[in-house]
Amino acid sequence: MAVEAASIVREYDLSSLTIGVVASHSALDVLHGARRYGFRTLAVARRGRDLAYRMFPLVDRLLVLDSYRDLLDERVQEELRRLNTIFVPNRSFAVYVGYEGIEEEFNVPVFGNRFLLRWEERVGEKNYYRLLDEAGIRRPRTYRDLSEAKGPVMVKLPEARRRVERAFFVAGSGAEAEERLGELRRLGVVDEESLREMSIEEYVAGSHFNFNYFWSVVYGRLELHSVDRRLQTSIDDVNRLPSWIQDALRGVIEPRMIEVGHIPVTVRESLLHKVFEIALKFVEAARRLEPPGVIGPFTLQGIVTPELDIVVYDIAPRIGGGTNSVMAWGGQYSHLYFDRPLNLGERIALEIREALKRRGVEGLVQLVT
Repeated sequence: MAVEAASIVREYDLSSLTIGVVASHSALDVLHGARRYGFRTLAVARRGRDLAYRMFPLVDRLLVLDSYRDLLDERVQEELRRLNTIFVPNRSFAVYVGYEGIEEEFNVPVFGNRFLLRWEERVGEKNYYRLLDEAGIRRPRTYRDLSEAKGPVMVKLPEARRRVERAFFVAGSGAEAEERLGELRRLGVVDEESLREMSIEEYVAGSHFNFNYFWSVVYGRLELHSVDRRLQTSIDDVNRLPSWIQDALRGVIEPRMIEVGHIPVTVRESLLHKVFEIALKFVEAARRLEPPGVIGPFTLQGIVTPELDIVVYDIAPRIGGGTNSVMAWGGQYSHLYFDRPLNLGERIALEIREALKRRGVEGLVQLVT
């Protein structure tokens, strides 16, 4: 079990804190916010993927490793603790370092609840289906086998060669999905391991939104920070083409759902009641299932149906990947809480600063695990 974060924080020099992050996913947001609030910054990059973090003037210390798993090396962690580092988790941190490593070997204080990270998965005892059910939040129905599905389905499974990428697809029925899986296996896109991690959901029609929130320990409140949508290749590229070109490509190009970017959007104001309602339910359920529950940023990915209901189909119990899309001018709703718009990196840094200002080290202890 990892060393208790509180005992490490109590040994820190609070006048010289560093905000650290894996150099991927939403790191620019985190680094920019930390710098703006006067903290030193540290980015952990994998060798060969460090160029962008050298080009932007945001990083005080760039730590280049052969593998992100090297974060578990005790010498690396000693350096992070020497720099009084508070580490902000993102999806890349969770995927490349691994949940067990983060929970049991990463002896550096993590902003938020490190034990909540594994609830983002679809399989295992701790999974987001269970979390959403505990919260009483509507989600897509799931099937144990494709033969159970008579209507349209969304099939979710990882790629064979790149486990972090999604080989998701939609089919008109379970039988049609079986045929598609056969094609994907022949093409080498998925393999037996992919099938073991596969989940089958009913397809829910509607508009997709990523609702980005912040649970503030300092202010004791839930904040809606921003809303975005994913940009996915190649399905978004195909969708832009005229119908006659799409017809010509049918059967020639296999549409993929690989996330390559995010676009900021707005949601109609009459839906905000439900947007807050599902988030409050989520926070309460997370507190019951994985105390202390949510600390800081989290995202609920939802579908707004034609009946104006919200169906949550995925979660991110940490900073979302779309926050960089609104970084330049801040989250669409953040100015309603503060005197100016904040990006989510700034919001994290503000929470840390205010916790220190109000309660010193004991305030910071409440924000880390």
